[in-house]
Order: sequence, then C-alpha cells, then structure tokens
Amino acid sequence: MDDKTLNALSSAIFVSRCALAGEAVDTDDKRIRASGLYPEWKAGKHSKGETYNADGQTWECFQEYDNAVYPDIRPGESAWYTFNRPLHGATPETARPFVPVQGAHDMYRAGEYMIWTDGSIQRCKEDTNHSPEDYPEAWEEATAAQQGESGGE
Repeated sequence: MDDKTLNALSSAIFVSRCALAGEAVDTDDKRIRASGLYPEWKAGKHSKGETYNADGQTWECFQEYDNAVYPDIRPGESAWYTFNRPLHGATPETARPFVPVQGAHDMYRAGEYMIWTDGSIQRCKEDTNHSPEDYPEAWEEATAAQQGESGGE
C-alpha cells in the first residue's frame, strides 16, 4: 500500500470515528487528520472555505479566486498566500513543515506545532508571526512526552 492510499485510509477512519461520536471535522487539527480525503489543488475557481492539499501542506482558501482571471495564484507563488492559508496542527503528529507567516490569517498560535527546517518538531509558546530563527522565545522543541501524549486523536 502506498503512502497516499494509507493516508486516505487513516483519514477515512478518523472522519468515521468523528461522525460516530457526533463530532464535526471543524478545526485545523481535525482537517489535517482528514487530509488524505482532500483533493490535490488544481487551477480553477476556488471558494472561501475550500480545503485542499498542495506542496506537502493542507490549505484553506480564505478568499475566493479564479485562476482563469488570476493565473499567478499557484502554490509556491507569492500571490498564493493572499488567498490561501496553511492549516496548523495542534499535536506533534499533525505538525506540518513551517510556512512563513504572511498576515494575521495564518499566524502561529500558542499550542500549535510545526516541523522546522532542521526536522525538529517545534511547539509555539505564544502567538507569533515569527520563525524560531527570528524569535526563538516564541518556540520550544517538542519534548518526547509531548510527542507521545497526544495519542493520535
């Protein structure tokens, strides 16, 4: 079984468990856990609230756009961040690679996790729009206890 299929299967199990418990997939962390079910981003019309995967991240469209009108809104391009925000994990298991903050819509909040450029998992200690390199006081490396305590749900 390849990684994409395994991710889709584990996402389907997570979403099913949420449904059985009467819970919605309504937080960034839950959306990341369900990310194997989201489509890969493709050029086209995108609506506010739409969720998709691109460049190893799960993104939410927070401002409607149409690539037929604005072809430069693509993953990795500067215009991308004006319309999309990366989801941030609330556990070490849902940490995603660090994405430089572009505005208040995508700042890291206290208690969120990310994977820093050296491969370490970092926990945000206070709301910040800075990286661990630019403002180390806002970040701490996740401890082994933190990495084991979330339990995968």
